[in-house]
Amino acid sequence: MVSTRAEIVTRRTYSRPKDTQGTKFETWKETIDRVISHQRWLWERAKAKPWEEPKSLTAKEEEELEKLRVLFESRKALPSGRTLWLGGTEVAKKREASQFNCSFLRVETVYDIVDSYWLLLQGCGVGFEPVVGTLNGFSRPVELEVIRSTKTDFSDKGNPHNVEWFREGAPVGRPDAHIKGAQWHIRVGDSAEAWAKLPGKLLANKIPCEKLTLDFSEIRPAGTRLSSYGWISSGDELIANAMTQIVRILNLKNNRLLSRIDILDIMNLLGSTLSSRRSAEICLVPFGDPETYDFINAKADLAATPWRTQSNNTLLFYHKPSHGELTKLFETMVANGGSEPGFYNAQSALKRAPWFKGTNPCGEILLANHSFCNLMEINLSAFNGAKEELYEAAKLVGRANYRQTCVNLEDGVLQRVWHENNEFLHLCGVGITGIVGWESLMEPRELKEVMKSAGRGAVGMATELRLPLPKAVTTVKPSGTLSKIMDTTEGVHKPLGRYIFNNIKFSIHDPIVDKAKAAGYRVFDDPYNKDAVLVTFPVEYSEVEFTEIDGKSVNTESAIDQLERYRWTMDNYVEHNCSITVSYDPSEVQGIVSWLLDNWDTYVGVSFILRNDPTKTAEDLGYAYLPQEVVTKESYDSYAKSLKKLKLVDSLEELKDEGCSTGACPIR
Repeated sequence: MVSTRAEIVTRRTYSRPKDTQGTKFETWKETIDRVISHQRWLWERAKAKPWEEPKSLTAKEEEELEKLRVLFESRKALPSGRTLWLGGTEVAKKREASQFNCSFLRVETVYDIVDSYWLLLQGCGVGFEPVVGTLNGFSRPVELEVIRSTKTDFSDKGNPHNVEWFREGAPVGRPDAHIKGAQWHIRVGDSAEAWAKLPGKLLANKIPCEKLTLDFSEIRPAGTRLSSYGWISSGDELIANAMTQIVRILNLKNNRLLSRIDILDIMNLLGSTLSSRRSAEICLVPFGDPETYDFINAKADLAATPWRTQSNNTLLFYHKPSHGELTKLFETMVANGGSEPGFYNAQSALKRAPWFKGTNPCGEILLANHSFCNLMEINLSAFNGAKEELYEAAKLVGRANYRQTCVNLEDGVLQRVWHENNEFLHLCGVGITGIVGWESLMEPRELKEVMKSAGRGAVGMATELRLPLPKAVTTVKPSGTLSKIMDTTEGVHKPLGRYIFNNIKFSIHDPIVDKAKAAGYRVFDDPYNKDAVLVTFPVEYSEVEFTEIDGKSVNTESAIDQLERYRWTMDNYVEHNCSITVSYDPSEVQGIVSWLLDNWDTYVGVSFILRNDPTKTAEDLGYAYLPQEVVTKESYDSYAKSLKKLKLVDSLEELKDEGCSTGACPIR
């Protein structure tokens, strides 16, 4: 039983186009076929020695892939969204870092800047710690000229390589003085490699000049579908704006080291050149650092520095904080809107993972400097009444997840240390979702058995391949989109209420929008994006307990209740970290601080957000709309009954269950 919402979100997010116009898309079966073909390619290669040709799978191994296919097609388990989108494609085999969700590095050198941007361009989320001591500004301030692209033909691909030249001027004054008339010209190539190397060129050059020209005339226009990745090009506007700001920073810091905040700005600006969550970032700075105060207040003036929204800014604690330190931190968080700066327990992380240096944007993976993790996920609630089947699924997913780590990361751009660390760590990320709808919720023995099954799978695969054992296997990620397409609750979170109107964003050019309107779905303009609309889907969480308030079934969990579920999951399943966003009221802060101090050895890191009253509407709360709005049963039933069957042709499979055709399927 798959809801219309799940089918549509699948097509919007994971089904690759089958034509250049982007009007025909893969079916779900074709998407999974592509993913399984990637698994086969990884496995055949991993079975062989580096100097040997890939070895064909045995009948037993092919049978295992078929079982995995069934799990994926039924949506009881899934690979990462990254693999759903790119798995099996040529770009995934050529640029194997594109298959990883999570990465972390200390940004200290020019090479680290290039690596970071390269990973963002691959669609990999980047966690980073800006490190002072090597990166620096221009030797002298330069005058900047920007030449924008005038291309209008989507098929007019430019030179993929950066081309640069210098024109020397006449020396004036001392030999090391400014060079009058000297010019530096960079014509930016129309490729991911060229873009990744561009900020490296800016940061590496120390030849003084009077004028710098950044020439973007080779870049294709915005709206071009990239044939390799399948993403839509953002043209040259975003990168031109970002590089202009980066040049401004390098001018201001001429002949001086860059600060942590300077490096934060450069990283955020690089992320701003992309138009989606492909540019997800988290910035980590140790608590007590000389720039701690500046970091805490980095987002105080977003009107002047809008790019700083690109990263989740998080403090690293290498000591147990005092009651006063945590209280003051929460006071700052509340004053800043409730969420930032976040804080991560590096002490606890190091006990779990001696290699730990940082984490990924959602905080669920404990990463080394220059390391990756690839994720997979199991929907626990899909296995209610089938414990043995769940354990077998966890084992299969663990084995598949380990195969995802068997990659060659020497792609001609990344520093070799990424490959070496992956060869040692082989970090897996077998996640679970649908937790609050699982029949064995709060039964530690059952959850531990799921963890052990996933571990046995990953370790068994490593042993068969005679490769290093995975250093960590299990995690819990936020699981927003994947849980939607699995028709389940999201990660470890409890939904806002039983009856939800879920407003989901679509491009105004998506053909599904007109079909949704014809079927009676509410479609309205995105108030924050002129090129997008929102479509309202009715969703019922029928197997989760809620509290009745003012005619609505709502989630009234306290912050402590949420933290206790986090602790339970950490104690009984997670080897990395459990990603959870804990909603709280300022009146709960002292209780939260006490809980954190009492559970500091378990706590690694969670996100906090100020709690909205789930009984209130968007208008009540002063918002243009809510992504998820709790409604009464009467409103839900009225809207659901008004919807016609959404006719999805060509891009989606026919719905198998007439009861789901309106999109009003209960989440089970």
